[in-house]
Amino acid sequence: MTGLRDPKFVISLIVLGIFAWAFASNVSDDTMKGAIIGALNVVAGYWLGSSNSSNTVREQVGKALDIAAAAQPTAQPDVILHPGETAQASS
Repeated sequence: MTGLRDPKFVISLIVLGIFAWAFASNVSDDTMKGAIIGALNVVAGYWLGSSNSSNTVREQVGKALDIAAAAQPTAQPDVILHPGETAQASS
């Protein structure tokens, strides 16, 4: 999913909204200023950091495995064993 309907984007907006609301409730508190800066860092780190790149890698690996699976020839067995039969390797 991309765009504004992406759940990750919505969650990021909610996190920033909660911290912005708390900051607006008590503007003079320096702790809240630090908290809003921290929330911004967490959201920016998530979108620009390792979780975003790991999602990209996961998608690329999935596509590569799909391509590799489609390229595999379907091998037919030399001998088909029926129930009760056993096979012995020739020496």
